[in-house]
Amino acid sequence: MSPLDYHLKQIASLEKSARVAFTKKHPVFLPIILESKRLLNYLKYQLRPQFFVKHQSLPNWFNITEHSSPLYRKYNQEKLDEGKIENIKIAIKNMDCLVIAPGQTFSFWKFVGRPSKKKGFKNGLVLSDGKLKQDIGGGLCQLSNLLAYMFACTECDFVERKHHSRDVFPDSGRTVPFASGATVFFNLIDLKVKNNYSFPLKINLRTTDTQLRGSLSAPVSLPYVVKLEEKQSTFIKSATTGLVYRCNELYRVFYTKITKEKIKEILLWKNTARVMYEEEVIKYPIKTLSV
Repeated sequence: MSPLDYHLKQIASLEKSARVAFTKKHPVFLPIILESKRLLNYLKYQLRPQFFVKHQSLPNWFNITEHSSPLYRKYNQEKLDEGKIENIKIAIKNMDCLVIAPGQTFSFWKFVGRPSKKKGFKNGLVLSDGKLKQDIGGGLCQLSNLLAYMFACTECDFVERKHHSRDVFPDSGRTVPFASGATVFFNLIDLKVKNNYSFPLKINLRTTDTQLRGSLSAPVSLPYVVKLEEKQSTFIKSATTGLVYRCNELYRVFYTKITKEKIKEILLWKNTARVMYEEEVIKYPIKTLSV
């Protein structure tokens, strides 16, 4: 199947009239179902050895990859940005200097825990059912996005990762490929990554006045680097609904560290997301197609 056919199939699936979920018909049961699932995930993290990731204070290691992103966004309200930054700082305290041993699995929510006012979390922006809302702990997706991007620039396995189903904001100073992050929702939608290397990986996180910064380091220096590169990027307008979708493929591309020669590339993700902003601000051609 060609990349275009794949994305058209995905769009057609998204535009089908989905059945009404049981919890939509009977919302009184939603909290019970959500909390039951959260409890099961919590027990997994506490009982399964692959999740026993620990903090360790270690000497300086070699960076495998690093990344940064701006804490203040062009389209956000300053108060919500400040709440998001405080939420990220709280989460970082629980994640910085985590060491993932070979074969172990890192879980975002195991170390962040349930966001609450009691823990100091503030209101921030969250995306729910395709709409921007305010909620306690909002904005933590910026941290999960940074982590997902860094792990994508390694050889680790993504045990669980869900990309955002909506493209909410038009590109403004984008430095990474579209859909290279991960959305999270407390103990239901997680970012889980398994360390496939024969050596441990350390997560390093911090904030400056304007930036969220992170790196993954190891006790050995690798002779190659892994970069995340975008291919088959396109905007498709459904001739049926008039809705616009953003599609792409993301590849792990391996290069020699010294000569920058390409070694190999591996398809990592195929992404399809509905565009939530006006067509007029899209700077790329839009294909109108039947799906």
